[in-house]
Amino acid sequence: MKITDIKIRIAKEDTKLKAFVDITLENLLIIHGIKLIKSEKGFIVCMPSIKKGEKYLDTVHPANAEFRKYLTDEIVTKYQELVNKK
Repeated sequence: MKITDIKIRIAKEDTKLKAFVDITLENLLIIHGIKLIKSEKGFIVCMPSIKKGEKYLDTVHPANAEFRKYLTDEIVTKYQELVNKK
C-alpha cells in the first residue's frame, strides 16, 4: 500500500512534538491524527490513539516493521522538506 498524499501541520517550536500529520493511502483511506515526535534517537511516528484507563491504545497501526519504516521515512522526508523551505 502506497502513500498518495501527506498533509503536515507544523507544531509549536521548541517542543518534542514537531508536527501533526494526515496521510492518504492509495487515494482510498485517510488517517488523521498521526504525530511526529523528535526524540534523542531520531523521529518517532505516533499513530492515532485513544486513552483507555491509564493506557493509550493505537486505533490504527502498521501491521509490520517494514510498513512502519516506510510510513516513518515518508513522513520525515515531507516534514524536513517543509522545514527547509522556511
